[in-house]
Amino acid sequence: MHARVMLSSVTKDDIPLGDIRSLKSTWYEFETLTERLQSAGLSVEADSRIDFTSVRTEIQRHLKGKYGFEVYNFQNTPSDGGSPERVTILESHRSHLVIGIFGSKTGWKVPDQDPLTPTFREWRAALETPLKFKIFAFKGSLTVRKPPALEGLVREITDYKNGMIYVEFGDAADLFASLESAVQDYVNKAVAGYARDYAAKQPNSETEQWLLLPYRARVVEMRSALERVAQWQGVKQGMLALDSSIQPVELHCVPDNFSIPESRKFAAYIFDDETSGGKSDLTGTLHIVASFGGVTDLQTRRHLGNFEAAEVYSAPWGFYATVPASGIQCLYLPRCINSLVMQSKLSGAISWLAEHAQQITALATRRSQILKLVSGPADSARISKARTGRP
Repeated sequence: MHARVMLSSVTKDDIPLGDIRSLKSTWYEFETLTERLQSAGLSVEADSRIDFTSVRTEIQRHLKGKYGFEVYNFQNTPSDGGSPERVTILESHRSHLVIGIFGSKTGWKVPDQDPLTPTFREWRAALETPLKFKIFAFKGSLTVRKPPALEGLVREITDYKNGMIYVEFGDAADLFASLESAVQDYVNKAVAGYARDYAAKQPNSETEQWLLLPYRARVVEMRSALERVAQWQGVKQGMLALDSSIQPVELHCVPDNFSIPESRKFAAYIFDDETSGGKSDLTGTLHIVASFGGVTDLQTRRHLGNFEAAEVYSAPWGFYATVPASGIQCLYLPRCINSLVMQSKLSGAISWLAEHAQQITALATRRSQILKLVSGPADSARISKARTGRP
């Protein structure tokens, strides 16, 4: 299966060509690049200009030829009859990598088009998973005045993690070089992730050791491994840094399938413990449950205690589940048969949390406020009893 790349661009202008000689060692079939440009009626002088139709054509050719990617380009891909919004948003979600190009200083106001054009819908959908989204913007193009409907979208692009998802370019050669660097980074991470995940899924001596242990002893071993892995992933003293906030987390382990009552009981009361009187620091905790066996969507909903109100997100690493009204949140990492699997799944989960840091923090704040309201009268009563000595 080939990796699928979505090429999404917004522009009406041409841009400077730049010094294409700088692409000699990286660009696909560079030796014929000059000939290809000239055959399209373009000058190859550094101070000449190139239209974006030619830019897109060359990028698509490079991605297909050098990497074997399957490239989707809305501008030249026949539609299956669906609406542009449905087609482009679906493609944004299914693509492994979304490359957005904005090359116009004046293109934000497109004549006779709604501000939320298919391309902007693509970008908004791609921002749901910003780690696979890369924007390349012509210098100065994102700073011009924009319609209010687009202001929030641009702010998300330029503010996310101090610009990690967008790069400015000054000419076509600069754009090609920056794009090649971003794709190389994507490929390297994908290969490393695949190798890590493949190795992690293979049973090893640690797996055999855990299998031979009774449930309680297995939980102790799993918990020790999970604490080590979590520390490597940035969990320090029960706290995980998410964007600009610090999120409290608690680690739990289940020694077998979540469907087995004797196994599930090791995490049965984790949400009830948040309201126990023994806690002095009432905070909205994110729970992380590593299960030696499988976990299903339905089981996570039942575990939260509110089947209908629960919202569950499924990913290769497991599940994120929450009850928005109460602020309860929990990550479920299924089939953690050894510490390598734990590391792989927790790494994926924390990357997902980083992408949704604002939502996670908002729910944690809501949970904290609810817990303080619920526990306030009870705490006052306990203090009164302690002072008076009355039962």
